[in-house]
Amino acid sequence: MTLALPVLVSNILFTFQIITDTIMLGRYPPADISLSAVGLGFTLYHMFFPLTMGLVTGTIAIIARRWGEKNYDEAGRVATDSVITLALISIPIALFGVFIAPHVIYYLGARGMVITEGTKYIQAIFAFYPFTALVLVYHGILRAAGDTKTPMYVDVILNVYNVLMNYILIFGKFGFPELGVLGAGIATGTSYVIAFAVYILLQAGNKLIIHPVYSRNVKYRLDTVKKIFKIGIPAGIDMGMWSVSSLVFTVMILHFGTVGYSAYQIGLRAESVAYMPAFAFGIAATTLSGQCLGAKKEEWAKKVVLASTYLCLLFMTVVGAMFILVPDYIAMVFTGDKGVVTLAALYLLIIGFSEPALGAFFTLSSGMRGAGYTKVPMLVNFMGLIVIRLSLSYTLGFLLGMGLFGIWLGMAAETFLRSIVIYAVFIKGHWMQVKV
Repeated sequence: MTLALPVLVSNILFTFQIITDTIMLGRYPPADISLSAVGLGFTLYHMFFPLTMGLVTGTIAIIARRWGEKNYDEAGRVATDSVITLALISIPIALFGVFIAPHVIYYLGARGMVITEGTKYIQAIFAFYPFTALVLVYHGILRAAGDTKTPMYVDVILNVYNVLMNYILIFGKFGFPELGVLGAGIATGTSYVIAFAVYILLQAGNKLIIHPVYSRNVKYRLDTVKKIFKIGIPAGIDMGMWSVSSLVFTVMILHFGTVGYSAYQIGLRAESVAYMPAFAFGIAATTLSGQCLGAKKEEWAKKVVLASTYLCLLFMTVVGAMFILVPDYIAMVFTGDKGVVTLAALYLLIIGFSEPALGAFFTLSSGMRGAGYTKVPMLVNFMGLIVIRLSLSYTLGFLLGMGLFGIWLGMAAETFLRSIVIYAVFIKGHWMQVKV
């Protein structure tokens, strides 16, 4: 809980930022255009997060293992290799986002003003992607060493800045121009520049427990990079299943119009509240399992992952109950459009039942990734998200004519199945035998 609480606070802040963004854009007319444009941009933006976060996961697994072995110098060298790698990879991603990604949203089903506004948002956020990647890897390095408080403090600054600048740039306050959707993109992108600057200042002041070394004398070690990729690529593909699934669901849902898609985006923003404990306890499980295995305490590794899972289940059951009991009121926080509210409430009602199962999946799979065991969770995610979820939702929504209700029902049912499978994999214990 000590490790998870600061991460939970970070996630609360991040979720608060997403929610306030959505509320602001939901009141920036026309609301369905603004929400759909940002939703599509966010979908493309997060399409590259699996690669970034996969490599961060590989970094966390190695540093946590070295930290558990008390080999602190080697942990610092791994941090350096990881930062250089992420910096190099993030540059072509930024170029793709600025020059190519805007054309992609047409093929996702966007038309007219959604394309125009979506292009503005996409170019703004992707221009700053290298800073996003660097902040994420700093977060991961520190959390792997057991410091979750510093990333939390950085996130406070990042999110306060983001929310304030969103308000200023979207609506044109305090002498700034009214930029609408573009303003939201600029605010989000530059918030990571601010966060990275804070990390550089902390490192210069020797305030970080572990940090990369910026020096010409430091060698870039390809053998370490290979280890990061060996662990990180399966983890990235695992996370990438969510992006692929999200893209296909975008096409499916846009088939029913922008109102349905706007409702889906509001549902996702509200659901991000439920993700908070899942990600927080998942990160705690990742760090602790790696450190325990590094200290040769296999049974402790299993116990801390299970303890994290039980706590996560408790939190997510509460959030899921709120989705079931008061979905309309939650949806009305984001927009006053009655059509959007009705469909968003339907989504929250359905998905609320699967939140505890989703939490269990996140925490158990995160604990195994922290041990460097990434291939089997990847296969489980592939079968669940790509094979079962998409086919089930398509069958219910289109072939059986159930529409959006059928699509969302398929999503919830698949979550239960996937959580049962990942628990069975965890109990077998093969993940504790991985050498890193």
